Amino acid sequence: MPMYRYVCKNCGTEKVELHGINDNPEIICDICGNEMEKTIGRVGIVFKGSGFYITDSKKSSNTKSETSSNK
Repeated sequence: MPMYRYVCKNCGTEKVELHGINDNPEIICDICGNEMEKTIGRVGIVFKGSGFYITDSKKSSNTKSETSSNK
């Protein structure tokens, strides 16, 4: 079963609920009692290795052209 993130329309409280894909539960805020709406969850992404930053690709292309022009 997937986990879904809900945010209160009134007070902004966040809550994570576990339910089936086809389920459409009415989630109520614990603080103010208003209905909460499903939102897109935060996803942590980590890029490892070289070439993920603009400066990385510029450095590698500049060093190659400098070494070939020096020869």
